[in-house]
Amino acid sequence: RHQINEGETFYSILNQYQIEEEEIQNLKKKLSEIINLNKLNTNQLIYLTIDQADNQIKDFIFQISNKEKIYLTKDEKSNYNQEIILTKLDKKIIYQENLIMQSLYKSATDKKIPPNTIIELARIYGFQVDFQRDIRKRDRFQIMYEVFIDENGKAIETGNILFANLILSGEDNSLYYFDEEGSTGHYDKNGKSVQKALMKTPIN
Repeated sequence: RHQINEGETFYSILNQYQIEEEEIQNLKKKLSEIINLNKLNTNQLIYLTIDQADNQIKDFIFQISNKEKIYLTKDEKSNYNQEIILTKLDKKIIYQENLIMQSLYKSATDKKIPPNTIIELARIYGFQVDFQRDIRKRDRFQIMYEVFIDENGKAIETGNILFANLILSGEDNSLYYFDEEGSTGHYDKNGKSVQKALMKTPIN
């Protein structure tokens, strides 16, 4: 198991395991059909099984993402057979609410809401809420959102915010998600889309 570090190349990784030049080139040629090996990401994982008798790779797994792996195995003629392994993810819907004592971001992270979901929450409210002026201490938020988990129960990626409500100075600001073709997006209780020409506060 090898975790890619900054500055490492595909060649340097395999070279440190004493894999022969020809073997590295064969492997690189096969993998290059699917991925760009010149752009490795730090923290990507490589799994390889090596026969120490001849330093030949028996099987090789390259983790492209949290959901996708390339699995290479050798046949009797020393050719690589290739298989794409997809991790099955299950959708889970989570509801959270909290008081805002310092900031919306702090209150959301206290409830273990993923950063991507918090950023999306700020984005959809950016058209109607000025986060510097409109939010007061002891305002509240409510949110219902999707996460996708693997077989170990680990959250791999986030999905849509299905419902959100910022309760500012006692007033509800509810938004609901619809995914009808041609009308995908968030709408208020009157069916008005949150998408407007100008945001109240620019958000990075």
